[in-house]
Amino acid sequence: MKPIFRTAALGALISGSLALSALAQGFETATINASDSILTMVNVLTPEPGKQAETIRLLQAGMNDEMSAQPGFISSTIHRSLNSDHVVVYAQWADEASVEAAVNVIQSGGAPSMAKVFSIAAPDFHRYAVHSVHPAQKN
Repeated sequence: MKPIFRTAALGALISGSLALSALAQGFETATINASDSILTMVNVLTPEPGKQAETIRLLQAGMNDEMSAQPGFISSTIHRSLNSDHVVVYAQWADEASVEAAVNVIQSGGAPSMAKVFSIAAPDFHRYAVHSVHPAQKN
C-alpha cells in the first residue's frame, strides 16, 4: 500500500471522532480526562469540493460498523465545519498499537467505508495527550 494511503488511514482512524455515532449508540458525550493515559488523535479532513456530507456519512458508517469493534478503540466524535467543507475527527484509542492494528484492517480491505473516506478527503492528523481540562464554572 502506498505510504500516503497509510498516512491517511492512520490519520482518519486516529482522529476518527464520533459524536454523531456515539449519539446513535445511546451515548451523549465523549469523556476527556487529563489523568487518562490514552492516545488522542485529531484529524482535519479536507474533502473534495461538495463532498463534506459524503465524507461525514462514510465516517459515521466506518466508525459505527468498522472501527468501533476494533480492540483499543474508545470513542470518536465527528465535527462538521460551519464555514468550510472541513471535517474534524477527534478519536480516542487505548494506545499506538491499537491504532496501527486498525490501520492494518483498513489497508487489508476490512474497512471499506474508512478507505473510501481517504479517496475523497485529504487528512491532516496529529497525536495528542490531554494536558488539562477546563470545565465551565458553575454559578
